[in-house]
Amino acid sequence: MVKFQNISKIYPPNTVALDDISFDIEEKEFISLVGKSGAGKTTLLRMLLAEEKPTTGQVFFDGKDVNKIKSDKLPELRRKIGSVFQDYKLLPSKTVYENIAYAMEVVGASDGEITRDVT
Repeated sequence: MVKFQNISKIYPPNTVALDDISFDIEEKEFISLVGKSGAGKTTLLRMLLAEEKPTTGQVFFDGKDVNKIKSDKLPELRRKIGSVFQDYKLLPSKTVYENIAYAMEVVGASDGEITRDVT
């Protein structure tokens, strides 16, 4: 479902953030991306969301190269990817359940799907 293939990212002038990274994430697999500050975690996620392009290599989601997806189709891609950043935004007046349910409602999940997935 997600494939990082020979990803490298070099920021000018010569800062190597990622160097030849390859891995796959299978459908329904849950992963945590952890590491020291500056290790490239956010860079990888930004590449998956097509917010940033690799210097070399390719990122695939559902068999599609995310960097070849037209900009008007990117919101659709991003709705299919669940990610939680350090600066997550929760609605303080809602419970954890309600926050998750709200996000699922926005993408069109049914009440049954929400109940099944959140509980």
